[in-house]
Amino acid sequence: MKTKVYIILSFLVAGLTSCEKYLTKVPNDTIVSDQYYGTDAELNAALGGVYSYLAQDGTFSRNLVLELEMGNDEGQFNNRTNKSGTPSLYDCQATTSIYSDCWSTLYAGINAANLLLENIDASGASANVKTAVKGEATFLRGFYYFQLVSRFGDVPLRLKATNQVNNFNLARTPSITVYNQILKDMKTAQGLVNDISTNITPSHVNKTAIAGIIARVYLKMAGHPLNLGLPMYDSASVYAESVINSGLHQLNPNYKQIFINQSEDLYDAPYNESMWEVEFYGNNTPSGTMPPGSRFACQLAMRYTGTDQNPQVVYGYGAYTPTGNLYDIYQKYPTDTLRRDWNIPPYSFSKVTDSTPLLPVVLPVVNPLFRAATSTWDRDCGKWKREYEKVLPKNRDWGPTNFPVIRYADVLLMAAEAENEMGNPDVALIYLNQVRARALAEQIPSTDQTSLRQIIRDERARELCFEGLRKFDLIRWGIFNKVMNDCKTSITNSVSTSSLKARYLVAYNNVGLRDTLLPIPSSEIAVNNLATQNAGW
Repeated sequence: MKTKVYIILSFLVAGLTSCEKYLTKVPNDTIVSDQYYGTDAELNAALGGVYSYLAQDGTFSRNLVLELEMGNDEGQFNNRTNKSGTPSLYDCQATTSIYSDCWSTLYAGINAANLLLENIDASGASANVKTAVKGEATFLRGFYYFQLVSRFGDVPLRLKATNQVNNFNLARTPSITVYNQILKDMKTAQGLVNDISTNITPSHVNKTAIAGIIARVYLKMAGHPLNLGLPMYDSASVYAESVINSGLHQLNPNYKQIFINQSEDLYDAPYNESMWEVEFYGNNTPSGTMPPGSRFACQLAMRYTGTDQNPQVVYGYGAYTPTGNLYDIYQKYPTDTLRRDWNIPPYSFSKVTDSTPLLPVVLPVVNPLFRAATSTWDRDCGKWKREYEKVLPKNRDWGPTNFPVIRYADVLLMAAEAENEMGNPDVALIYLNQVRARALAEQIPSTDQTSLRQIIRDERARELCFEGLRKFDLIRWGIFNKVMNDCKTSITNSVSTSSLKARYLVAYNNVGLRDTLLPIPSSEIAVNNLATQNAGW
């Protein structure tokens, strides 16, 4: 059982030590007095405030996992009611609040990091705590900028704290300058933060988690839109392989257990495959008295619309569902059933009662209380199953499931991609086949660079689906619009019911070249006279 500590300042902050969670509701105009950083506990609580922006609707509680990520070839908005004005349907404008929520939350996190960094040297806290906190705050600033620049393109680079009540004019900084600052922050941070033996919980970044994220940054810089190519792949391989060679992380031999742990509020010991997670706690029940937790798992949960209070399962929206294209990617290798039937189960829940035993589910589904999928475009996301949540009473909209920012499997696949792009497919196969072996899928034999490139791209979908990376990957590979058009063709050819076909096609009909970037929010342009808009918006 983990200790929860909540500190009231001018807002709610959960204090962070090596095993405490964080949560905050922070108004954008809040500036914390430098008097707050006097002790180790106060400094850690302030760091908790910087982390907390990861756990809001504008970021990983919802928008960066769902609205701004789905609408790709692995997952789509389940448009059952012909809804419009949803970013994942590509029918929004720059005035849409989801864009501004993401933008403002990320900049609020940056501002909190800047404020902490400006005051930390004068703190009376112990030297080792100051060093670790400085490292984590510096990394988080870089990470927040990485979310901004990879989604919005050129963004204003603010490295000093500002009172956000008084917005000021600042031109958009060229992306390459922002990326260089991101790398500077992250590399500086890696030398300051603790290693995993000290930061034993994945809620804090550590040296190897930062190395993994740096590899991700370099892979993005190698591809669209900077297209810096081989030098970036080389750097990505160095950082990814430093994680591999550290020996501090392993693949959990049970793929399912990774995500069960995240719902049960357990850490991935002793394997440490889950290298960094956004932690959530609570269910917002009764409203306002318990931390609200996350919303992504409830939205992704397999459809269950019963109103009873079954203790094992609760309302599942199925608001975002897998695509038939993802099913087809799994089907390229018939033995890859473990991940397929866990991530996109061939069933969803029908009406259940308190006495209905839900676990375990035996496949193929024969129990009439479960609704079988009727087609490859009619499956639900099953990566995080709400049956495993331990916080009671369960809530329709909120839950305690943690979100994995980076896993060791991702590091192996990044290393495989980088090595293949550098002309070393045999080395790439070593890393790729480790991931496939854990999945009980057949090993990929020696092949050429071009063929292996597609295999690695498919493997990322099979292994990492719904972890907020697919759209990011498709854009950096420069194939986003082509893949979306291919999905359109697949729906047209494979979905026979006209009403379903029309529903599934909405995003793929709407998407255009402008959608490789999000719009600069209208709210930013309204207060920043130097801000300009992205092409097509």
